[in-house]
Amino acid sequence: LDPKTPALLVCGRVAMVWPFKRSAPTDAAVASGPAAKRSRRDNGSSGGGCGGCEQRVSQELLDVQLELQLLDERCAEDQISIQQRFDQSRRPHFDHRAALLQKVPGFWHSALCGHPSKLVAPFEVEALKYVAELDLRENLDRRGSFEVRVELAENPLFKERSLLKRVTFHDASTERVDVAILTAENDLGREILQAAASAERSVLGWLLSSRSGGDGLSVQEDFGDVLRRDLWQDPVPYYLAYHDTAAATAEPTVAAPESEAGAEGASGSGSAGNEGVASGGGGAAAS
Repeated sequence: LDPKTPALLVCGRVAMVWPFKRSAPTDAAVASGPAAKRSRRDNGSSGGGCGGCEQRVSQELLDVQLELQLLDERCAEDQISIQQRFDQSRRPHFDHRAALLQKVPGFWHSALCGHPSKLVAPFEVEALKYVAELDLRENLDRRGSFEVRVELAENPLFKERSLLKRVTFHDASTERVDVAILTAENDLGREILQAAASAERSVLGWLLSSRSGGDGLSVQEDFGDVLRRDLWQDPVPYYLAYHDTAAATAEPTVAAPESEAGAEGASGSGSAGNEGVASGGGGAAAS
């Protein structure tokens, strides 16, 4: 499925749908397509290579296939209408969740770092500690356009406190990307931005780049793909996973020396006591 797809709620779970419109094939696409399709387009003659296949494909069969295609398009239109209606119903819950997450220190930093897709580049780990809020608005129109907003807390790295990236789909293959703007305040901030500009996978890099996600150029999904498909829907497990991993890898507190000293003291006392008993016993025997 196209990662540009908006999410559709199905029985309480998230499915992916894309309301596409099938356009007429270009000449290049027709030239590279199967011979049977090229022959139908070229004056309906098969060129003799099919051995009568074209004659066996009746006009009635082609009409049925066209009806199926039209039903697909109608289904897609109905799906996006349903999705937009559910998005309006979900928004108050997302807003309530955002208010609750504000009370959890470093929530989005932990959730981003805890996702198994390795969304965060090493150079931006410290910078993402300043992410105070993250918000996704899906299906801004009937073509599935979306925007991602990130609010930063006061920090010494960057000038801006609000980042906004918007992706507008004009059709299934044409889009406009309005990238976020971020200005460095010091040398470390400049180093982070330079690294983000060339990183293959990075949260800040995605916000500042013209990539929308799902361009097919990378085997891995980028931040925009994962955010829309998974992370935004339920970020809590990734927050918990991050802290579980941190707790598991943390070194245990070393208290052995104190225990050993106590044990030695106890052993010494015991030895002294035993010697006293032995001495007392010897004296008694002597007397």
